[in-house]
Amino acid sequence: MPEKIIEHWAHKPGRHCASTALGDLMNFYGYDLTEPECFGIGEGIGFWYIEGLTPSRMMHFRSVDIEKVFFSSMGIEFKWQESCSQEEIREALITSIDKGIPVLLRTDIFYLDYYKSKTHFPGHAVIVWGCNMDENIAYVSDTERKGLTRCGFDSLLEGVLHGNFPEGARANFATVPRPVLELHKKKLFTNASRENAQRMLSSEDFDGYGVKGIQLASKKVVEWRELDDWKWLARFAYQVIEKRGTGGGGFRKMYADFLEKFANKRLVSLMKNIAGRWTDISLTFKGISESDTPDFSIVSDMLWIQSLKEEEFYKGMLNQS
Repeated sequence: MPEKIIEHWAHKPGRHCASTALGDLMNFYGYDLTEPECFGIGEGIGFWYIEGLTPSRMMHFRSVDIEKVFFSSMGIEFKWQESCSQEEIREALITSIDKGIPVLLRTDIFYLDYYKSKTHFPGHAVIVWGCNMDENIAYVSDTERKGLTRCGFDSLLEGVLHGNFPEGARANFATVPRPVLELHKKKLFTNASRENAQRMLSSEDFDGYGVKGIQLASKKVVEWRELDDWKWLARFAYQVIEKRGTGGGGFRKMYADFLEKFANKRLVSLMKNIAGRWTDISLTFKGISESDTPDFSIVSDMLWIQSLKEEEFYKGMLNQS
């Protein structure tokens, strides 16, 4: 295939990969949704405390499948396509681009040549808008980067094969044809925020999730001082709260922007306070990573207080009239 780029492709640089991608898709199809609105409709707020992966201890601050939840909330049929074959994925991407349909991908930035990253970070969403198989490149839109970014096609395929966090093993990609819908924003926002709050308060399937996950992290983080890589664990915690595509404050700053559209002032103010406190926690982790002493006791206390603040917010959201 010679160079083919979908006409009138849309990309507005944003703060987080998935919500930026969702906003691009909706705007491409003529629906006016901002990045914070897409994040909120996708019930994007989450918290995970996980052990046994790489790094060996980590926290994540976003829900696991914002893309699928977003489309479901909008009443749009959506399904991740799965494959273990680079050739199958290559053929699907080329076919979709030839039809003028953008493709949403989950990738690991470690494999994307334009990142030059030494660290694995799966679950990173990009959209493919075009390709040039004579040069073996794809054109993708990616979060804060302006315009379309050139990516080696083989590099992209390798990233997709390793991009499905936390399950791994099988690639996730989805062609997204034009949806037909009516937007009732306030109803969408209210329903999504309540569902998100309920999940953060009462997740039953994993002890490290939601408010109880923050409390678990508060108890477990003091044990990090016994680990050889405590400096990297502290640095990574700082990064995933404040730097790695969260928009600041572990996604809570962007969520406060979403709440501004419909929630009462008390809840907006509380979420802004929570976002600021997560930034403070991240900077505490950063300070620990730069110190000679692995003392995590202060951040442990901060995490416990944060769990109470978040619990107050989610209960308030469920009770909002």
